[in-house]
Amino acid sequence: MADPRVFLRQPIVAALLAFLLPGLGHWYQGRRFKAAIFSVGILLLFGWGQVLGEGQTTYSRLVLRAGPDSPQFSEVAPVSKSSFGYWAQVLVGMPALPALLQEGRFNADDDSVGFLDTEIRSDFVGALIETTRQGDLRTPVTGSLQIVPSRPEGSRTVEGTITLDGAAGAVSYQLGGEIRLGRRVFGSPRRGIECRLVDDKGDFQSARIEGTIQRSFWNWYMAPMDTVELDRLHGSLSRRYDVAAVLTWIAGLLNLMVIWDAALGPAYGYGDEKPSEAEGDGAGGAGAGGPAPVPGKSAV
Repeated sequence: MADPRVFLRQPIVAALLAFLLPGLGHWYQGRRFKAAIFSVGILLLFGWGQVLGEGQTTYSRLVLRAGPDSPQFSEVAPVSKSSFGYWAQVLVGMPALPALLQEGRFNADDDSVGFLDTEIRSDFVGALIETTRQGDLRTPVTGSLQIVPSRPEGSRTVEGTITLDGAAGAVSYQLGGEIRLGRRVFGSPRRGIECRLVDDKGDFQSARIEGTIQRSFWNWYMAPMDTVELDRLHGSLSRRYDVAAVLTWIAGLLNLMVIWDAALGPAYGYGDEKPSEAEGDGAGGAGAGGPAPVPGKSAV
């Protein structure tokens, strides 16, 4: 029960504000010192976790790989399951809510998987695959590429060049034909790409590239990620990623107590004082000069 000595203003409004942003409900109630402590402490804890985890600790869905092909190349929303850790993170409020927006964008059908509507310039990390009689020969490569759609309004076929770094210097190749791109919205800073190599006449060569290019920050931050990306993070960050995730969970759970405090007041403090002996004796003891209980009647 809320203590009348603590002015809670409109408790429901205060609790909602405390959920949206840690400390905002207490600021609304005029409890400014508590508001500052809660806001700075919880937001710093959540932000620290995000930085340690390279911005990839918060996501609402984990994408499952249902076949040999990467979920990045699925035009329809891939199979996914809820991220249990997000239920703790979302209690931080607005700092974690973009994950729900990204989930909505992710679940929409994506026609960008086999369609390019604008020029792409990016670094490239992947493999040059040459088809031989003995099979595919994969050579790890890095470099940069530039591709444009074959038609100004967008197309499934592209034209462009890729420049690969090598010990003897940079080597350029022509790209052409149909392209495969990873989904526009996906929880990885790298976007999958596959394309064929062509000669000066535009004829296909017996080689292709498979790899990744940069994905826009707004298209990967807090978006659903797959188990492959999660494994990559654990491999590159090791235990640091686990610590980062735990920090964001703790921040959310701490804000749950802040919401409670904004709605019902302090859990401890007022009303917890021990009564003095005099007060205890005067409450019902005959030693304080009070009237003795009447036999046959119970005290009310």
